[in-house]
Amino acid sequence: MLSLTSDQLVALPVDDLALRVVTDFAPHGWNEHNYLNEHKQSGDFTDPAMSAIAEALSWARAHGLIARSATQSSADAIFVTRLGHQAIQAGLTRVRAEARLSAGLHPAIERRARPQFLLGELEQAVFVAMKVVEIRVRALAGLPDSDFGIDLMNHAFGPSGPLTDQTALKGEQEGTRALFAGAYAVLRNPSGHRDIDYGDPAEAAESVATASLLMRVLDRIESRIST
Repeated sequence: MLSLTSDQLVALPVDDLALRVVTDFAPHGWNEHNYLNEHKQSGDFTDPAMSAIAEALSWARAHGLIARSATQSSADAIFVTRLGHQAIQAGLTRVRAEARLSAGLHPAIERRARPQFLLGELEQAVFVAMKVVEIRVRALAGLPDSDFGIDLMNHAFGPSGPLTDQTALKGEQEGTRALFAGAYAVLRNPSGHRDIDYGDPAEAAESVATASLLMRVLDRIESRIST
């Protein structure tokens, strides 16, 4: 039984409440309807609070913390998933990080890097994402394989570089060069020389999202240079 007042239940963000519900459900629960009915029959919770609990269960299901049981015939039979147990132990950091990458990534990053992230291979996800960017820059700039890394970015986006928008202000030109070179230096270079431990999955997710942003900038550049 949840040890919160009705007002506290309603005030909690849905993801925080979902974790509390899953934690409460895990030791003895197996049926979603019974779990809700137990709280309703206790008389301790208002209708808005019961709605908040139901909403939290729906959120937990949508984010993979609970799932329908494969061994029970009832549609209300659920169990706490591996991700759910991980969240109980470590909190919602991983779940929230995955949610950052759940929609809106550039298709190439979605296809290549997100699967690595979902497998928990955070360093590899960032490495692959920036590799996708590097390959795209080289192809658009028409530069040889001998151009790579920060030198490639400086060459492609330098004052007379093939990807530089000569109609843009000098500050914008330099900003674009610094954006690509800096992102490569910070996100890609270190993993090429040593193991990187992303203790915070959110940092890894935002690094992958940065690569996605760079790919969208390259989409715009490709449109400009092809017309």
